[in-house]
Amino acid sequence: MPRADNGIWYDRAGSGDAVLLLHEAVVDSRIWSRVLPALAERFDVIAYDQRGYGRSEGWDGPYSSVDDLVGVLDELGIARAAAVGASRGGRIAIDAALTQPDRVTKLALLGAGVAGHPVQIEGTPEQEARWEEAEAAGDVATLAEIDMEIWAPLGTDEELRTMFLENAEVSNADDPAVPIEPPAATRLGELRIPTLVMTGDHDLPQINEVGDFLEREIPGAQRVVAAKADHMIPWRSPEQVSAALIAFLDG
Repeated sequence: MPRADNGIWYDRAGSGDAVLLLHEAVVDSRIWSRVLPALAERFDVIAYDQRGYGRSEGWDGPYSSVDDLVGVLDELGIARAAAVGASRGGRIAIDAALTQPDRVTKLALLGAGVAGHPVQIEGTPEQEARWEEAEAAGDVATLAEIDMEIWAPLGTDEELRTMFLENAEVSNADDPAVPIEPPAATRLGELRIPTLVMTGDHDLPQINEVGDFLEREIPGAQRVVAAKADHMIPWRSPEQVSAALIAFLDG
């Protein structure tokens, strides 16, 4: 896995039009491992670990997640790419498309967030109590377990559990990434590129409401619902995700 000059580690496979994969906030780029091989048969696919996640360097102050994305493209000499983002990765992809329109050709948003459209996710009272106790004790393993209960209610195998555990510290830290202004939620009508919105049929209602919002506000957005998928959409439904992305990216 090569490292870019900005400290971001990435994996690259295939050839053709460039496709950039951006992961959720509770895991790292390995979440794409079940999708990447199929995409790499047709595209030049780059999956990178966002700042602080996986192998990538952490932050020592405010930074721009869009600058990190552009830095990876610049490192590889890629002028333009389709951006495929899950959850937090979707939010970053939207921000990049709005602020760097010459660099993003298409958007695919899987269970995506969007800056300026707050989502309130609360656990059960028992989970909230465990969370406070674990946070006070610095018990990262318990924080990861609660994350899994909320974001991966369909269960975890060894690989997925490892991703949650290894990224629990950064995913539960205060991230000093500098948001774009005005926030993306107020600017979605500016997007003039093909956009696919995908949600999971077993994801949290609050996340699927964001999918409704994106479909409604982004001109011409397409919508796909992934079957038997919670928030870990690329992990749960890799064949459906791969087929949908290939059809969209080739279109």
